Amino acid sequence: MSKAPCGRMPCIWASLSVAATKLKAINTDNEIANSLLFELQTAVHLAEAFDQIWSSIYWLKSSKKTRTRVTITLTKLAQSISDHITESLRLFNELCEQQEELKTLELTDEWIDIRVCLYRANSAFQETHYQLIKPLPLFEYLENQNPS
Repeated sequence: MSKAPCGRMPCIWASLSVAATKLKAINTDNEIANSLLFELQTAVHLAEAFDQIWSSIYWLKSSKKTRTRVTITLTKLAQSISDHITESLRLFNELCEQQEELKTLELTDEWIDIRVCLYRANSAFQETHYQLIKPLPLFEYLENQNPS
């Protein structure tokens, strides 16, 4: 491992930050929306931590032991960020389904922006950082054998 495992995540951080800011501005008492805001804010803080840790060493000049230790930390952070993005998408979809039935929230452009930001963060993560947390081939095989 002579290079950094992956780059920083400014696009992911920015997309999640915009989504969280817009959701906070809507200021709703909806329980699902509040859970979504919590997930987004947590993911934003984890993405900031990922960038700080990634930038904390000189990848080409650091010892292999240091690079390995930092890569392990980055992998754990990336997995956690992925989990929070996935949960945010699930909560957003649940909120949309709830609003189809109850219509308690006003549909504004902010909701569309939040949706775009969530999907942009997810696609950017899949393109740039998924390789860091990619499951072992055996796990992928087992998941494909037992689709749920």
